[in-house]
Amino acid sequence: MLAAEVAKVAASREPHAVNALFRQALTEVLPDGTVQPRWIADRELIGVFEGYGSVRDFADWCDATGADPGFEFGPPPEVVLYARHLLAGHVVHVECVADQHDVEPWFRLNPSGLL
Repeated sequence: MLAAEVAKVAASREPHAVNALFRQALTEVLPDGTVQPRWIADRELIGVFEGYGSVRDFADWCDATGADPGFEFGPPPEVVLYARHLLAGHVVHVECVADQHDVEPWFRLNPSGLL
């Protein structure tokens, strides 16, 4: 990936271009078949898992990258899953907002942390 390409995308702040750029870059460091989130560049890079199967994709991401997931309870019945970890030398933040009943088959929720 060329520095000029990264600079062009960063200057444009076009959401689809940012997402495509980081998907391409991370494909090189992620295990084959790892589902990537939608990448959003704000003050930091955030990957958001959304839609059907998002909790499973988040869980698979954590397994594939060795990320240690955490969670917070949102307004009922929401749970916010998140992981912040080092990937290829860069801090990566991913998150997933889902209903508690969708989260519980994949994660055992405990007020002191995920089990």
